[in-house]
Amino acid sequence: MTYLILARDGTSRIVLKRESEDAAEKKARELKEMGWFEVEVREDRPTGIVASADHTQTLQ
Repeated sequence: MTYLILARDGTSRIVLKRESEDAAEKKARELKEMGWFEVEVREDRPTGIVASADHTQTLQ
């Protein structure tokens, strides 16, 4: 499973990916130490569903 690290500084936002929760937490701590704020870690959960006017399909 992959994890997303979301963070903001004064002018931008970033989203980083890590393969383990430990690595994601470590990077989140590093970003906070560097002055980034609103830092959070989330599991990367794909929605898997794409809707259109004609049909709905599940992505693999």
